[in-house]
Amino acid sequence: MAVTRTVLQPTGLIQPQHGLTGYEADVDQNMALLNSLLAAVGQPVFDAGLNGVYSGLVLSTSASLTPGLTAGVLYAQGQRINLASPVDPGPAPASETNYLFYNSALGFYYQAGAVGAPGDALIGKVTTSPTAVTAVVQATKVFGLVDLAPGSAGNFTVAHLLGRVPVGVLIQTTSAGVIWFQSTPYDDENLYLVASAGSLTGKAQVW
Repeated sequence: MAVTRTVLQPTGLIQPQHGLTGYEADVDQNMALLNSLLAAVGQPVFDAGLNGVYSGLVLSTSASLTPGLTAGVLYAQGQRINLASPVDPGPAPASETNYLFYNSALGFYYQAGAVGAPGDALIGKVTTSPTAVTAVVQATKVFGLVDLAPGSAGNFTVAHLLGRVPVGVLIQTTSAGVIWFQSTPYDDENLYLVASAGSLTGKAQVW
């Protein structure tokens, strides 16, 4: 009697072997249902555009052109991806400042711009000398905080480092005064804000 194994997409669940019992039809129906339910779990995240780092994936400088990078969890292309240690992002271009991104199909890549392809997760910014990584800046995590510290009253701009347009932004002031949005509140790189006075402090929660 033939034995077949079927891998269900997109979750990768493996159906039980066939030809061993008389219950294949029931098992197949249950596995198909479980497959669709698991696939649906990640879909709202993808639909909402919440790609980015959730935890870990901390960059560090290095004596080589490959930055240090800890293990962590991110969302890219609607998938929750756990990158276990050791994580190797590959060498960055020498004597440049670039942004490190992750794509679920292609893996890590560097580019000059701070905005990735749709669904890609921004890890952070990497600056190199001819032979080493000399400075790094972490990307803002999904549901992360961006510091606000305008030097004077009026319009000011802050890079949010999400690598995409925020789904939403919530301003939280931590000093006397008010911070609010300009007519264009934000785009794929920056928050555009107005301060009622100088030397205010606050946070912008972005997601």
